[in-house]
Amino acid sequence: MFDPEKIQQFFNDGYCVLDRLLSGVALRRIRDAFDRLNGYRNLIDHDQTLLEVAAHPRLITAIKAILTPHPQLLQFDGIARQPGSDDQGWHADFHFVCDQPLMVNVGIYLDTLTDENGPIWVIPGSHRRKERPPKWDKGELTDAIPVKVKAGDAVIFDCTLWHKGGGNRSDSVRRAIFPTYGHYWMKRFETWMPYPTLERFPNASEELQTLLGIRLHAPSEYSGYDETSIVRKNLAGEWEA
Repeated sequence: MFDPEKIQQFFNDGYCVLDRLLSGVALRRIRDAFDRLNGYRNLIDHDQTLLEVAAHPRLITAIKAILTPHPQLLQFDGIARQPGSDDQGWHADFHFVCDQPLMVNVGIYLDTLTDENGPIWVIPGSHRRKERPPKWDKGELTDAIPVKVKAGDAVIFDCTLWHKGGGNRSDSVRRAIFPTYGHYWMKRFETWMPYPTLERFPNASEELQTLLGIRLHAPSEYSGYDETSIVRKNLAGEWEA
């Protein structure tokens, strides 16, 4: 079970921390896979080793508790913040007003976040605001707080939360991977992103097929008809048995 207090913090503040998602050998494997990358967009097309993190049982349990019993991976990117890089501007990944979260982003940090290499800054509760954040403004906001986590920790946050990545003023690269999850009925938001298929992932479990959007092994998310039902309408709009 995902800690009920963390669930409550997510809904109150728009984010929560999942401690020690990766550690030891697992963390070293993912760091090695990340360091072999020659690009940081759509990571499952670069190295499917990283998909292990996006499908990590502890993380998926948390996403299910927050979002939906059948989440889909909508985006999967990485960031390598180089030494000397500046602060990001304030932004939200998406802007929509809804009583429940529609999309959840996760920063899985492969290096410990410090004041020097740039923590993630958030505005707690900003996911409930109707106005948009100041577009890529790098100024200070009085209600901002830094989230400094250890290597292997994950920060789960609502895609509408106002946030920014701090500048890297250390002498080392700051590495992180960012899977984004949504409801199964949502489409991916990058048109150039190749769609996963069963041919590309022939050994995927039923749960992984759902996560990748290949096939839903569960009752319909929208409470409609499932594929085993014969009752449906024909092209003339007439009911068929």
